Amino acid sequence: MKRDELLQNTRQLLTKTGFYCSEICRMRPISFDFIARKDSTLLLVKVLSNIDALSEEVARELISIARFLEGAPIVIGHRTCSTTLEDDVVYFRYGVPIITHATLENYMRGVMPFIIAAPGGFYVNIDGELLRETRLAKGISVGHLARVAGVSRRTIRMYETGERASIEMAEKIAAFIGDDFIKPIAFWEEIAEEEAEMKRVENDLLKLIEEMCTVILPTERSPFNALSQILHEKFLVGINERRIVEKAHLISNLASVAEKESVIFMEQFNRTNIEGVPVIVKREMRKITGPEEFIDLVEERK
Repeated sequence: MKRDELLQNTRQLLTKTGFYCSEICRMRPISFDFIARKDSTLLLVKVLSNIDALSEEVARELISIARFLEGAPIVIGHRTCSTTLEDDVVYFRYGVPIITHATLENYMRGVMPFIIAAPGGFYVNIDGELLRETRLAKGISVGHLARVAGVSRRTIRMYETGERASIEMAEKIAAFIGDDFIKPIAFWEEIAEEEAEMKRVENDLLKLIEEMCTVILPTERSPFNALSQILHEKFLVGINERRIVEKAHLISNLASVAEKESVIFMEQFNRTNIEGVPVIVKREMRKITGPEEFIDLVEERK
């Protein structure tokens, strides 16, 4: 399946299953193709026919943006350079979960995947507490279970704290115990808990807001130039450039879906709003005395 077809099908699927989807981001380069929200779930969706095209830099920015927006990244793919992706299996590249369109479709129907592809083969998530409770209820010692499974006692203890097991090992233990303790995978909750990479602010306009906001995250591959938090508000931020009207339209749309605020900073400009996004020029920024005044000005220009 060609990428454009896969992209359109993915967006249509999410829309049909109750997600509010943004427009597709056509400005390049881009770390994600669109965002989708349903209730408290926010997804940053990237679609790749060949998942080998996902670079570490793009993956890191995708994860950083998703965390800032209180969402999760997901890549929909079809193949690698050497093989076709399996349905109902969750893959990972640089910490980003990757699934096929069919896996996403099944998930939306309530059929959750159970298998994770990782170096060395296919694995499953273990409900460690259930495994331990079942073992104790049936009077099976750790040592006995370890001998049956052909592993060390330490390995059994690790499984009982939630360590993943190979499919073969999980099936062997389940057959002996007589109960299923394999957990389904909520793939957008499986992101590694790494600190977001905070890049140095280089742009002069962004430096002005860095002085008043608690957090600012510059971006390199997104339609917005940065994400910022000022007091309790989170903003998608655009800055002065040639395609500012096109960018403002997209920023406005993305902010609406993400349920965040948006603002554009310009060196000079004769308008206070573009496509619904408040505009603040450099000389105004220099006069703002604090975050409360900034928030008031943004509200005034919505």
